[in-house]
Amino acid sequence: MTVLFDFDGTLVQLNLDFPRIYNALYQLMTEYGLDSTPYKDLYLVELIEEATSELKGINHARATQFNGRAEGILRAHEIQEADKAKIIPGAPKTLEELKSMGLKIGIITRNCREAVERALRRGNFLYDLLSTRDDVRPVKPEPQSLQAALRTLKSKPSQALMVGDHPMDIIAGKRAGTGTVALLSGKKKEEDFADVRPDLILSQVSDLVGYFKNEK
Repeated sequence: MTVLFDFDGTLVQLNLDFPRIYNALYQLMTEYGLDSTPYKDLYLVELIEEATSELKGINHARATQFNGRAEGILRAHEIQEADKAKIIPGAPKTLEELKSMGLKIGIITRNCREAVERALRRGNFLYDLLSTRDDVRPVKPEPQSLQAALRTLKSKPSQALMVGDHPMDIIAGKRAGTGTVALLSGKKKEEDFADVRPDLILSQVSDLVGYFKNEK
């Protein structure tokens, strides 16, 4: 059995200042002659990708430059917060216990690798695979990062769970064909998962240990 975990809000809490990051990206878009209005409803990664794509249709070199600067803004914020990340109570112990039960552990995140590795080292997390946005695109909720992780871990989707604190984690899991577990350890409440219908909803990540013990 394989368990794929989300990172931010599931294992650690980064507390990114999203309004500040969005404003910095909107200002950068204005500098490059882009109207940010059509991008207001996009997540940060998708905003950068879509804006880069639009610029490529105008000037490929400027698009490449924009992408580097935009990614740099997001990466800098993530790394800064990684050094102050709060470990979700019981998360490192949960991964340790699941591994001792013979489960394979993967971490699938939209964050950059440097920030994630910094935060995970602070909690001494044990895992078999880490996949970040630096490794596989497109990111969640698309299933490619989950599919790639399962191939590397030699696991079938039917023998895997995707665990996360956001509906996009559940959507990604369903698209990849895994079981899905929603955690209420982040900023989402149980009703926020009503439309995506996870297979299981748990209050905290440490509840997974009891779940797998009961399954045996």
